[in-house]
Formats: sequence, C-alpha cells, structure tokens
Amino acid sequence: MSRIQPAAEAYVEPHLRWRFLNADDADEVEHFRGQLEALDNSVLSGLSAAVFEGGSEQAEGLAVGGWDAYNSLSAFSSGVVVSTDPLRLYLMGGVHPVHRHMLIGTAMLKWQVARAIAWRDAKHPGVPMWLGCYAELGRPGLERVAAAHGFRPERYYYDLFRDLTTKIKVPDADGIAVEPFCDSDAEEVRVLHNLCFRPLGGSDVDVPEWEGHLGEPEFRADWSFVARDGERIVGYAMSVEDDGEPGCGWTERFGVHPDYRRRGISLTLLGKCLLAMRGSGCTEAGIGIDTPDGYGLSKLTEALGYVKRDAVALLSRVV
Repeated sequence: MSRIQPAAEAYVEPHLRWRFLNADDADEVEHFRGQLEALDNSVLSGLSAAVFEGGSEQAEGLAVGGWDAYNSLSAFSSGVVVSTDPLRLYLMGGVHPVHRHMLIGTAMLKWQVARAIAWRDAKHPGVPMWLGCYAELGRPGLERVAAAHGFRPERYYYDLFRDLTTKIKVPDADGIAVEPFCDSDAEEVRVLHNLCFRPLGGSDVDVPEWEGHLGEPEFRADWSFVARDGERIVGYAMSVEDDGEPGCGWTERFGVHPDYRRRGISLTLLGKCLLAMRGSGCTEAGIGIDTPDGYGLSKLTEALGYVKRDAVALLSRVV
C-alpha cells in the first residue's frame, strides 16, 4: 500500500506560516485549543477531545498548524480516523478570533478535504469515505463554508438544563412502572443500552467498562431509574454529579427499548431523575441529547421544562 505523499511544505493560505504538526507540538496545540474554548465559550473543544479519546488515530498528513508573525500558533487542523470499516474520518480544527476575518477557516477546510481524499486514495483506494465535522448552531460561519463543500447536517446535539427550584410535573408512563435503579439491574441495563445505541453507530459497552462507570464516585444510583414492563427492563436513566457545575445533576445515559418508544416512558424516567436531584439539594439539572430532527428536544422542553444552552450540528459528506 502506498504512502501519502506530503507536499514539500504545508501551504494552506497566505496569511499564516504553515507546517505539518508533529509530536513536539502537542502541548502548544492543547494550549491553543484551551484558548479557543475560553475565548469562544464553546463546546466544540470538548467534542474534539471526546473524538480523540475514543480510540481514534491521527490520519497521516492531515495535522497542520499556522503561526502568525509573532510566532504564535493561530490556527490548526487535524483529521481523525474513528473507523476503517466503514471508513470514517472527522475533520477538526480552529482559528484564533483575531484571524477569522481573513477566510483562513474557509481555506483550511478546503485543504482538509483535499488532503483527506489524498490520504484515502493512498491508504484505502476505492473505498467510500465518510467525512464529518462539527458546527456550533448560532455561529453559522463554519456551517456555510461546509455546505459549500458538500457537507449537510446529519445529527444535532443539544445540552439542556432545567431549573430545579420551580415545580416539576412528572408525566405518566402509560402503565409502565418506573423504579429506582439497583445493583441487580446493572447487566440488564447494559444490554439494553447497547441495543438502544448500536443502530446510531455507538460502540457496545462491555462489562468491565460498564462496571467501571457504575463504580465511579460521580455516579448517583439514587438519581437513576429503570422502567419495567412486568419483570423486563424497557427503559433506563443513569445520572451523575456534574463536576463542573456545583449543585447540578446530570443525566448521562438514558434510553428506551425500540418497541416501547413514543409512549412517554423517557419523560417519566427523566422526571423522576429531576425530583431525586432536587430532593438531594440540587438547584439545576442537565442532559445531553442527540437527534436527527429535533423531535426529542421539543418533547423535553414542553413536558419537563428543559431549556437549550448549547447546540451543535454534525455535518457530513461521503466521498
């Protein structure tokens, strides 16, 4: 299999001095990502970190940085391979706000797409390649640029929060019993969790990983609930303490068996979580959801009083 042939130098556009990144640049890139997160008050840096931590690897020849006249890193990009069967690659990056009016981000995405195709042709010739990138809703610059390069929204991710100092009304679960989670439920909930998220491209959670999660100090069994149809668990909501927000609970994982959806079971589960968190003294609760169409978002806001705080679109195209 041939190697991708890098250009003599990594030229992206004329305003910055560009070169390929290497291991010695890791600390500077991480510092720059932290700067962007603080300056933009953005969740994109956290999403990028989650992609990197998910067992992914850097695609050869797609990591590049741009330095300004004062030798400060002012832009970077990378291509992250999350799967080879099927072939899936995320395009990551960022530009310092001082330089964004120069169309550097536009040039960088064009460069990334071209380099990703060259990488695919060298490493996996003839194989369809999925390319994905994240764009924060309400900041349409990247979404516009990505659309011009053939990217379209695939899923939407929302962080929702609920003020627990106001009245909480828990909807009925259509005859399904909703009960506190207990240790003996752990394996059945793990199997159900994998069933719920496998169709969305999620990796199965194995027993050691699941047990490790339940053993973390942040996990709150007393804020977690299961839905039962007789003896069978058909839904679950697992909650943790939010380290970054004192007095805030976070429902980290929840799902309902496909055969039992659209019956209000998830709303009952989440409502029980809210009541339990408030009973422990929390003043706020949060949850992250993803949806292709916003249907789940409207139900959570209308029935349970959540409000949107952050919203991100996953944009994708297939080459």
